[in-house]
Amino acid sequence: MRPLPLLAAGVAAWILLPAAAQAQATAEGADKIRLGLKDWIATHLTTADKSVVVNFQGPITVEPQGKSYKAVIPRSEVVFADGDNPSTLALTPVELVLTPLENGWLDTVATIPTTYRITPAKGGDKGAEVTIGTQALRGVFAPQYHAFMSLDGKLGQITAHSLNPAEAKGALKIDEITLAGDSTAVGPDTYDSTGTVGFSGLSFIDETGAQLLHLDGATVEGKAAAANMAALRNFSDKLSDLQKRYPAEAGGEMPKEFLAELGRVFQATPKLFNDFGFSYGLKGVEVTPGAGDGVDKVTLASAGFGVGIAGLAQDSSTFRINFDLAQLGIDPLPEFGQFIPHTATVDLALTNLPNQALLQALTGMLDSSATLGPDQAAEIAVAQLQQAVMNGNGALEIRSFKASSPLTSIDLTGTLRPNPKAPLMMTGDARLVVTGLDKALEAAQAAPDGVEMVQGLTVLQTMGAQETVDGQPARTYKLEISEKGDILLNGTDLKPLLGLR
Repeated sequence: MRPLPLLAAGVAAWILLPAAAQAQATAEGADKIRLGLKDWIATHLTTADKSVVVNFQGPITVEPQGKSYKAVIPRSEVVFADGDNPSTLALTPVELVLTPLENGWLDTVATIPTTYRITPAKGGDKGAEVTIGTQALRGVFAPQYHAFMSLDGKLGQITAHSLNPAEAKGALKIDEITLAGDSTAVGPDTYDSTGTVGFSGLSFIDETGAQLLHLDGATVEGKAAAANMAALRNFSDKLSDLQKRYPAEAGGEMPKEFLAELGRVFQATPKLFNDFGFSYGLKGVEVTPGAGDGVDKVTLASAGFGVGIAGLAQDSSTFRINFDLAQLGIDPLPEFGQFIPHTATVDLALTNLPNQALLQALTGMLDSSATLGPDQAAEIAVAQLQQAVMNGNGALEIRSFKASSPLTSIDLTGTLRPNPKAPLMMTGDARLVVTGLDKALEAAQAAPDGVEMVQGLTVLQTMGAQETVDGQPARTYKLEISEKGDILLNGTDLKPLLGLR
């Protein structure tokens, strides 16, 4: 619904001002801001194909106020094209107070609209409305990077609901949304940055007034180490220019010329950052499905997922995935529910990825898409990636893979390495520890439909070595794949069982 792009528009105009901060705001500076705002909105908030159009109901005004400037973006309508049924979003004025800092950056305080109502031209009762009860938005904007270098904001008492009278009782409610971010200089134009969006007290109520979902909290966090802000700005500008010159074709596909030039942009772009990653988290989840679903309630204490890559500015990098789950509850338990993990942690990593080879495969795929087509270019790139990884010194590391159910627990660790000289094209080792197999087997034997599970658990129990782990009886499984092509489980050759020679 574009309130934040409007906020960014207010500060982006400062690229037209001198880098040195002025002690007092001036009429000349105010006029430059006004012209900059007008140009920025025309360039960034509307689209060349008219799929998004912003109509203002008055001029943009900017006034000097002591050492600051007050900018007001007037009441407007944003029209979203959708065939013969466009939708309109009406916005009240946006106010910005911009105070130059000594380094030329801008302390920015924003007041955004409190109501967002989007209505289609046909069938206004199919629209939706979002209201914001409280707000406090502040940040520090760096004009040369077109980016906020810090953020500290809160939006409270947020409600979204349908305009259909039949759905009047339904709503999505959020007690508070927080925005936080910070950047620390580690070199010229280079920063370590973090940004977090947090949600608290989120609930979804259906059209009958029943609460289907409640979240105590949710977070989205992004981190970048040694981010080259100047290079990122330049890359973003080039990407925007390409999108204008080569708009998407019917069906949303990008033209071949766009892909070819994008490959050249990637090839010419310096390293943008060293490390980069995102993480997502939930806590205090309660889901109450509708009647007839067989489950009355699902609860979860917490869950998280993260993905990131480290070492992009070096010769090789590491790609990592994390996942965790705590205290999953299902009431009542379904059949075999005692086997469903209620707690789990996963930590996987692909190490020593050859950065230059990966970049060459990516740019080669984009470039060849113009002549060979996307599908064939992708096939060639995949083959190149496989060859690069196979000839490198990388590995798939299972750093942690744990899961616990009411009956059993598993703990898996290990490493697999590509090896073109080995018969199986890889070597590696892994260790699996399973506890609670006896209890699981008893439960499966008592279940009406547990025959196949009994068979599987019996085989698993037979193949494991008996040990005591953390004071509990356990079955352990040590797998080895040698450079000679041997596949050993607890020292036993598995090739005959797998039908291999």
